[in-house]
Amino acid sequence: MSVYVGIEKIDPLERRKQHEITKKLWQTLCDKGVRKGDKGRIRAYLVSNLYEQAKGLEAQFKTDFELTIIKQDEGSKYIIELITPVCRMSNEVLEELADILMISAVDTNTKFDGFELDINEFKKLNKPWWRIW
Repeated sequence: MSVYVGIEKIDPLERRKQHEITKKLWQTLCDKGVRKGDKGRIRAYLVSNLYEQAKGLEAQFKTDFELTIIKQDEGSKYIIELITPVCRMSNEVLEELADILMISAVDTNTKFDGFELDINEFKKLNKPWWRIW
């Protein structure tokens, strides 16, 4: 596992909690048939009070990631949906992405809210080579 610049900014207790949640998520994915190395995309969500903070986060991830800023209602917070490119999945990938997002959240004064993964997308991206239909 890599150690990233800025990791010291993250509360160690919060980081440990997020890694525990991530391990449970990985176990759930494995129970549903996802294997280490399967291809998939990860949706991550962050929350921001100000549009400027959300735009600051967007500037950090604009190269390879898809990022959408959503405002639910007037006076509500901004939801930032970040979608990774297709990558090979593992618990380590999820934990490292969580670390990167938690560092970015500290830097932009936003809050990392968690991951979402689509099992159907995993099935589409990881069809057996012998299947031709």
